[in-house]
Amino acid sequence: MEQQKLIKEENCLPEFQKESFKYQLECLKLELDLVDRAIARLETITQNVKNFSVVVWVASITIFLGQSELRKYVAFTAILPILFWFIDAWWVHFHRGSYLRIKKIQEFLNSEDLTESFKQQKLINFKIIDVLGSQYRGTQEYEVYTSVSRIMKYRELFYLYTGLAISSIILEIIVLLTSK
Repeated sequence: MEQQKLIKEENCLPEFQKESFKYQLECLKLELDLVDRAIARLETITQNVKNFSVVVWVASITIFLGQSELRKYVAFTAILPILFWFIDAWWVHFHRGSYLRIKKIQEFLNSEDLTESFKQQKLINFKIIDVLGSQYRGTQEYEVYTSVSRIMKYRELFYLYTGLAISSIILEIIVLLTSK
């Protein structure tokens, strides 16, 4: 009985609404692929930032230690990892926004809103094509999930960049102790 009622209601809907709903569903499928590709691209970017930061740091250490008049300034190379740390965290911020979007898509697909969307032949309580999760900006969940200062505390980032900065300072101490 319920199913017959739904079929009658569906037949009463204008054709353009049915087609619009089909198009939205196709866009949702496309968005899943776009978010997946965005996450992969952002992971590549953050890995490249890490690699580049190590190369720049090593090159600057080499330059400072290679010239006797610059050796006493080797501690200034500690600034480089800190700058790259922020840049890396900024890219991870976008990465986390995409992960939040995947989470929101999952919640929608497993909610009553999806069922209601099929009944009404239009998306209910859901916006499509938001690869970086921009629509959630300003919400507490987004701010916590994508906070750059919080991301900077991730072990992977913290240990890499503070390790490089501390190494610069240790090298400065070694240079000062051996030059006397």
